[in-house]
Amino acid sequence: MQKLHRLLYVVWLLTLPVMAEDESLSVEELKNLGLSSLMDLTIETASGTEETLIDAPATMVVVTKQDIQQRGYSNIVEALQDLPGFDVTVQNGTMYVSSYQRGYRTPFTTRTLFMINGVVDNTLWAHSAVFSRQYPMSNVERIEVLYGPASAVYGPNAFLGVVNIITDDGSELEVGEITGNVTGTIGSFNSKSVDATLKGKIAEDLSFSISAQQFTSDEPNFSNRYGYLDNALYGSDQIWGAIHNIQHEGEFLDHYYDPTKDYGVLADLTYNGLKLGLIHWKVKEAYGPYYAADRAQNNTFWNKDSNQYYAEYKTDLTDSLSSQSLVLYRENRRYGYWAEAEPDGDASFISFTNWNAETSSWLFKQAFEYEFTEDLLLLVGLKYERKELTKGYDIPGYWLPAISSSTEVGSGIGHSTDLTYDIPPPPNAMPDFNITNTRDIGGYLQAIWDWDYWRFNLGVRYDRNSMYGSVVNPRIAAIYHYSDDWTFKALYGKAFQEPSPLHLWGGWSGRAANPDLQPEKVQNLELIAMYHTDSLWQELSLYRSHYTDVIKEEAENAGERDIWGLEYRAKLSFAHFVDEFDDITAYFNYSYTHPESSMFYAHDLGVWLDGDANLGDIAPHKINLGINVPFGDWNVNLRGNYVSSRELYLRNPLRGQGEKLGSYFTLNTAISYQYEPLTVTFKVLNLLDKNYFHPGAESANAGNDFSQRSTGYINSIIPQAERSYWLQIKLGF
Repeated sequence: MQKLHRLLYVVWLLTLPVMAEDESLSVEELKNLGLSSLMDLTIETASGTEETLIDAPATMVVVTKQDIQQRGYSNIVEALQDLPGFDVTVQNGTMYVSSYQRGYRTPFTTRTLFMINGVVDNTLWAHSAVFSRQYPMSNVERIEVLYGPASAVYGPNAFLGVVNIITDDGSELEVGEITGNVTGTIGSFNSKSVDATLKGKIAEDLSFSISAQQFTSDEPNFSNRYGYLDNALYGSDQIWGAIHNIQHEGEFLDHYYDPTKDYGVLADLTYNGLKLGLIHWKVKEAYGPYYAADRAQNNTFWNKDSNQYYAEYKTDLTDSLSSQSLVLYRENRRYGYWAEAEPDGDASFISFTNWNAETSSWLFKQAFEYEFTEDLLLLVGLKYERKELTKGYDIPGYWLPAISSSTEVGSGIGHSTDLTYDIPPPPNAMPDFNITNTRDIGGYLQAIWDWDYWRFNLGVRYDRNSMYGSVVNPRIAAIYHYSDDWTFKALYGKAFQEPSPLHLWGGWSGRAANPDLQPEKVQNLELIAMYHTDSLWQELSLYRSHYTDVIKEEAENAGERDIWGLEYRAKLSFAHFVDEFDDITAYFNYSYTHPESSMFYAHDLGVWLDGDANLGDIAPHKINLGINVPFGDWNVNLRGNYVSSRELYLRNPLRGQGEKLGSYFTLNTAISYQYEPLTVTFKVLNLLDKNYFHPGAESANAGNDFSQRSTGYINSIIPQAERSYWLQIKLGF
């Protein structure tokens, strides 16, 4: 609590210059303050149409291009960590991070809809948003973050909110103008990246943009930071036997090694309203600290691929009627080697198998906007999607009853006492019996009505899936512009999260499956107050969400969750203490979250029981704050994140022992120098070199009794990176 008081005191000091500001500012000074432009900032995510931030029927946070540059963000994860209402856990394993929005803890980031220019990028098979280092940031105009359910517009899986990356398509350039930039980064852990953008306007109606990023790293070495990551376990012949004769990336599987090779490409070509687009990325990341070293070797790549090809056409049919059409084909693949040691007394059954899951879909969407009157806008949309889904991983040689396309099931299971181990062959073409097809249809109607100082947004959506049936989701919003400074919003909405193939068919022999799973559902009620002047922007949100048919790890619809919380966001701007420099800006976010589950895990019995309990892994108090100070060609940015102590997840063995995860405060800084066309940025993450942990993923069941074998595969807590240094050099042209 003392740390919290200190942080609040710092924020109070930051706001003093604003509160003492003389009201007789010149027009030029007001322009320099810049915060008033937030009132007129145009966004797309809240309603699926362009509107200002204060008219959006949702809590919204926008990370601007200027924020990205000043803070030195080189990937989307760094941006997420500075957002209010997000519990971001860096697991550095099969998923690099899991981000729990507004207190809803899940095994992966599956309840937040992730989009790039309005195109959904969550994977088809697990519904996960793969937030890592593959997305290029060099062409990002802004990141729009919506809080709360949005199924009335987007249908399935816009459950907790939406993150939408908006890029520059080059259409605002002058005819014949071609611009670009290249950013090279080197950093700790032998990390390297190149991020580049090229965009241009060839003719009045013809423009293009392409951006790409490649990132490689050895990642932090945690072998000396946690007992179940010790090299003595990775290198134990008693546990691993002949698996130690296998190499990956030139390293034997007998010690901690966590390589990463990620890349991504975003491209589009726009001609007279028609856009042809590509979203392609590949994540190749080892298992890091995710799994216990006596159960899994961490030095093998787990891969995720995504390819999306789309054509989008926007046109005005009449002065009051516009149309937007989208045809999209996408394919995802998850695959990689998995080295496993299943305990057999003091020895192990060992295996080194190659896993594969492939999915694809065709999507058609049609939307119309009709300006019925000057004050009434009607929006209607239709969707049809056909998916071809893998049921379970194809795993040649794995335990019964695994699916195998190329060799006898179980042939790859050896023993640590064997002198040799034969690696089973990789998968062949996916067997037909392991593929299923589903169909989704949906439609929505939305009305936006402006009346005097009021704005009303009413919407309803119907979705039907060939497996789990139909769902109806409404949204109602009333927005009142009390004055030039004050705006109030009242929101009610429902949403649903469809069960993923991972839960429907289990994925593999060790995971429960249930083809009869029904969608999760949520009802959300929210009140928002916004206060905005030329030098201060404040926003307060109060919300309560009720979740039903919650899908647990055992692939059951069981229990309910109630989450209520408060989020306060402030941005401020004040005159620099040196007159000739641009204004100093700062921000402060505070989040309070209380997540309650109607079921708890009885560790002594090993079963779930009815009864209210804190869900766990969600910090009740979180603070994000930062300040940006320009000095002519120089810029200094300092930002910090405070996370309070928290209960661990209900299933985590450490929760059964009464242990909590301690609070921490991290500080990051970015110092940049700009001399056109060159920008050099020096960035330090975890400036205070804080030693801290994040909670484990999924069931987090490994425990912490390092005197014996772990009690499960997934580490209960995960160490975080020490202080790291990064140098970015950006060249524009």
